[in-house]
Amino acid sequence: MPSKSAPRPPAPSDHPVRDAADALCRAAQESSHQHDRLARVLKHGLDDLELEGVAEVVDLCDGILVKATARYEMVAADGRARDEAWWRAANALWMAAREYCRRHAQSDAVATRLKKHGTKELSEISVEYELELSARMALRQALAGYLAIRPEAA
Repeated sequence: MPSKSAPRPPAPSDHPVRDAADALCRAAQESSHQHDRLARVLKHGLDDLELEGVAEVVDLCDGILVKATARYEMVAADGRARDEAWWRAANALWMAAREYCRRHAQSDAVATRLKKHGTKELSEISVEYELELSARMALRQALAGYLAIRPEAA
């Protein structure tokens, strides 16, 4: 199997902030799509092999979303595009993505910490998952707002 090559540096861009926002948009779209796919697999009660594969893809997409969120934050820090509508929508998307990533990591940590749980711990896990779901819904709403302004980002 060939070894993994070093990542290519990004091509120079005239609009690095917008490009990072578009990449964040696509990462959020794919994460959302894969979570929907996982929900369908769970609903159908299919075999564990398929479930494990879909769960791995979900984790991969969530990891890409974390990286895209951090990249947008870094690139957008200078705030060169403040007056444009896409900039405000991109910032809303970034905040929603950041909150979702935080909630997702927190619910994973609680579930891992409380593998053996009683009623009290189950309640804590349930609250964390509800907060994560709420953050995912906010992410989808921010994604729709960004795509309404920049449909070409998809």
